[in-house]
Amino acid sequence: MKKNSIRVTILALLFAMSVNTCFAFLGLPGTDSLNDLNLVAATQVFDINGQLISKLFEENRIVVTINNMSPYIQQAIIANEDTRFYNHFGIDPIGIIRAVVVNIRQGSLVEGGSTITQQLAKNKFLTQERTFIRKVKEAVLALVIDYKFSKQEILQAYLNQVYFGEGAYGVEAAAQMYFGKHANELTLSESAVLAGLPRGPNIYSPYVDMKAAMERRAVVLDSMVKEGYITQQEAARAKVEPITLAGKKKRIVQASYFLDYVAKELVDRYGADRVYKGGLKVYTTLDISQQQAAEAVLGQMQGAVLALDSKTGYIKAMVGGRNYEESQINRVLTEVRQPGSAFKPFLYATAINQGLTANAIIIDEPININGYSPLNYDKKYRGPITMKKALRWSVNIAAVKLGQQIGIDQVLNLAKTMGITTLTPEDDNLASALGGLTQGVNLWGLTTAYTAFANNGVLSKPMAIVKVLDENGQVLEEGRIEQQSVLKPETAYILTDMLRGVLQDGTATPANLGRPAAGKTGTTDNYETAWFIGYTPDIVVGIYVGNDNRKPVSISGTEVSALWGKMLSKIVASTPPADFPIPPNVVVGIPVCTSTGKLAGSGCKETEYSAFIKGTEPTAPRVNNRIKQWLTPDETQPQPPEQQEQKKQPFWKWPWSRLPSF
Repeated sequence: MKKNSIRVTILALLFAMSVNTCFAFLGLPGTDSLNDLNLVAATQVFDINGQLISKLFEENRIVVTINNMSPYIQQAIIANEDTRFYNHFGIDPIGIIRAVVVNIRQGSLVEGGSTITQQLAKNKFLTQERTFIRKVKEAVLALVIDYKFSKQEILQAYLNQVYFGEGAYGVEAAAQMYFGKHANELTLSESAVLAGLPRGPNIYSPYVDMKAAMERRAVVLDSMVKEGYITQQEAARAKVEPITLAGKKKRIVQASYFLDYVAKELVDRYGADRVYKGGLKVYTTLDISQQQAAEAVLGQMQGAVLALDSKTGYIKAMVGGRNYEESQINRVLTEVRQPGSAFKPFLYATAINQGLTANAIIIDEPININGYSPLNYDKKYRGPITMKKALRWSVNIAAVKLGQQIGIDQVLNLAKTMGITTLTPEDDNLASALGGLTQGVNLWGLTTAYTAFANNGVLSKPMAIVKVLDENGQVLEEGRIEQQSVLKPETAYILTDMLRGVLQDGTATPANLGRPAAGKTGTTDNYETAWFIGYTPDIVVGIYVGNDNRKPVSISGTEVSALWGKMLSKIVASTPPADFPIPPNVVVGIPVCTSTGKLAGSGCKETEYSAFIKGTEPTAPRVNNRIKQWLTPDETQPQPPEQQEQKKQPFWKWPWSRLPSF
């Protein structure tokens, strides 16, 4: 033990107060944490199967002993960072005085006066905040570290944790990043380049500014001469030696957008310090195989993908853009876009809630409502069609008529109940029946809402974290599934039965998996955004494709459904098919003629098979569909007085003046 009188005096005062009491007073970690200088474990993130995805905040670090580091890098760091390293006791009063004098002369903060030991204490145990109290804590820790460890142990720890830029922590990682070699192979010139980086890794990196890197190298070499580590001649030769870089290697990290999302949740709960330095183990809902399938979806197109377990809300995959290196914006959460026809399921679910059935007939024909004349996407008119066929083929005119009948305010209320938070009072108009909203929706909200269709009317809120353990393996938290009943099971099943037709014989046939699945396409005006939200009994996957600058994309919702089908084929390949559970009071497979809504007979040109609440299904010869008659009165059935009154007036003379403005 060194017998420096100043150090002994200071430490004696500390121990007289009780070191742990002093540490507690300053908010420092207990002295037990100073028993070794091993690097703090990074927070590890695992997928649902226990497979390690990544380590948070640990970009690139490789630990080596000081014997496996070039003597040049050790000397260069000391000459550049702490010339009195071997002479002071953790803090350097002479260095502090010198820094103060230099700063006064320069009129700015040029030197900080921190020793290597203080920097180690700060990086290992403290935050990066620049406050007086942090400097006090740093000094106390440095004194204790210097007392308990040898200079070589301290230098080794420092060189293994210091940041050299370009994502490289520690000298071994830096040697490989910049020069493609090990730390024990570094030349004098290369060591001087690296030693110049810690004070400004983004300024002096040779990948950023070669001229600045060479100038900084010269400063370090001159310092090494001054401290007697090398001769003037050796420095002169090193100054003219070319800097040959290894070339950056692109690091591919899976699930980057998901990891960002998880990191934010953890920091919000535990603070950055705990997450950065706490050695947490975080078990998440992500399925890495599903994530890989999702990351293959977009290709060169911009957009986002979100996969949720419909029964739990577990986030199984999240892709926030085509290229994380290009943009870290998570478009699953941030992009609010017009949903187009992907919003129509809320319209039809509201209609089912009000008693309409899948075989209700709507006339598909040209309309003009106070100057509003919507068109079908194919500019065709089909005449009388069932509600199920109207949804299957995404018929706009049918949707607008239906919205006028059931009330757009009721549709918006249901969408809000199902978690769509971006709706505004201005959305209360018939354009919303077609997904023409004031602001729009994000993929997060829309995909979440569809979990209720897949899960018997129960909405499953997204969940990313299953369990968090601390560095000692103790459970800090366990995730809790959050669900809410938002639809009657009958409504959810009948709507799902209608949406199954979209994949079987509608606008999303490329998504047909050959097993039970449902979903809805959406393509906005001018092809600004294309959507497909689809689901099986177990998983809901939402995809949108759209340029950030809102320029038209080259594909429609139908083509996005093909991307969905390709992704889901990989996901479900190893699982047996499962069907959507049928509520006890629902009957299925009823053959309906799409042009009359009646039971299909021998003269029916097109038959579809629909689900009904028991007692509402069509039976021969009577069509039991009371609300259907409001949409297109049935001559063969007796009608309430108000419906007889409506029959007296042709369609274009109905009270359109009560419609909201557009």
